[in-house]
Amino acid sequence: MKTYNRALTGLFAAVAFATVVGCRTNKDILNDYEKAMVAGDYAAPVAEVEAKADDGGVDELLWRLHAGGSRYLLNDFEASVAQFDKAEDVFLRNDQTSVFRQGSDGAFAMLSNDRAFPYSGGGEDRIFTCLYKAIDYMRSNQTDAARTELNRAAQHQDNWLWERKKEIADAASKLKEDSDAYAKEKGGSESSGGADEAKSDQAVNSAFADADFSAQIREKCGFDTARSGNVEIIARKDWLNRYAQHVTGVFRWVSGDGDAAGFFRELSEIDPGNALLSADFAAAASGAKPRNQVWVYVEDGLGPVREEWRLDLPTVLIPYLNRYILYAGMALPYLRYRDAACASYSVAAGGQTMPLVELQNVDELLKTEFDVYFRGALTREITRTVVKAGVQVALGVVAENCSDNYTRIALRASQVAAATWAASVTQADLRNWTGLPKKVYAMRVPRPADGRFVLSGSGIPVADVTLPEGNSIVFVRKPSAQAQAVVKTVTFRN
Repeated sequence: MKTYNRALTGLFAAVAFATVVGCRTNKDILNDYEKAMVAGDYAAPVAEVEAKADDGGVDELLWRLHAGGSRYLLNDFEASVAQFDKAEDVFLRNDQTSVFRQGSDGAFAMLSNDRAFPYSGGGEDRIFTCLYKAIDYMRSNQTDAARTELNRAAQHQDNWLWERKKEIADAASKLKEDSDAYAKEKGGSESSGGADEAKSDQAVNSAFADADFSAQIREKCGFDTARSGNVEIIARKDWLNRYAQHVTGVFRWVSGDGDAAGFFRELSEIDPGNALLSADFAAAASGAKPRNQVWVYVEDGLGPVREEWRLDLPTVLIPYLNRYILYAGMALPYLRYRDAACASYSVAAGGQTMPLVELQNVDELLKTEFDVYFRGALTREITRTVVKAGVQVALGVVAENCSDNYTRIALRASQVAAATWAASVTQADLRNWTGLPKKVYAMRVPRPADGRFVLSGSGIPVADVTLPEGNSIVFVRKPSAQAQAVVKTVTFRN
């Protein structure tokens, strides 16, 4: 037994050592990307993220989005659109074939972790991709292209719930396949698939119902196992991107397109206390075309990033003989929320100072999307742990009751190997587009005679622009208090 324990300890140490000395990880690159964004050094991460994107593989979409976002902030129109176009090629590929099927070449991929599969992005990734392309098309006077991108963003909003449900179904199907195959091959049973599935389902239900376990999840991950991420009860207002919707309404209004009021109507119904939304809806619904109106949008701060939380699944939730289990760890992601750049914004124009109103809490949008992902991820992690623990138990029981010494040693070695593999692949998926804003503020104000606008954040000037006659839209990005603001302006003839 001492030799057996030393072997187990040595194998786990080898796994830990391999993890530590590995090459530069996604998380390392994302952490450096964050530092560059906070410093306002938008060019610093470009070379690395573009090289990673060009490598392709399961993380191509992740790096395309970061590369496009960086080029967008650098006002490198052609390179930004090129990266976002390539990102959309990946999105389309994922539409045709589930990421859980694309990443299924490796044996028991779903039993390892979600990192084994291509990054699929989320609905907000797609919506912001279209929005940023539309903004740059507006600035380059490509009105038809901008209209197309805004229409596509609206379509992605309509598809949001259906896409999330499809991902959930695809993941569940793949998890069942890999769980059954792993249990049969490693456990040596040809008929245990149904029993193992029942045990997994029992463990998931027990975990979700266990008050102590649920309290841990709620405290660390901000996730309510009873309600959070349930696609059957999520309302459209919880995932609707008000920023993209409002920009679309403004664009259609100033361009003379039809149904601008319809985009404003839904927003005013969702957020009836927002004076900007009510005023824009009333004005657009009246049929009057705007003249010399200026809309200002400020994307403030940085949205949440994923971090890893490792824990042991409480053994009371594992329907096995616990003494045979050598490893039963779990790794789950949680959101780390980042700082705002400014507490508030205002615009000085024509001798008046007017505050911007909060249009969209992007943190809340991304939390809704994360919760939908997390409900599935939690189920998968519990199932993985139970299935991998079940194999250890099966091998341990057979070894203990085996009379042949050599066979018993071989079974023990297989048990240790199963536990070591389980430990080595236990990691959370920490991939997400980390360049998105925390909040979006907005306002509409008549253009003053001199056309000059001074935007201030927390009382400190952050942008000074002078606009020609016509209807204009000003887009400002302020990732942190110390980062220089990026300003993009678009003017339409009256």
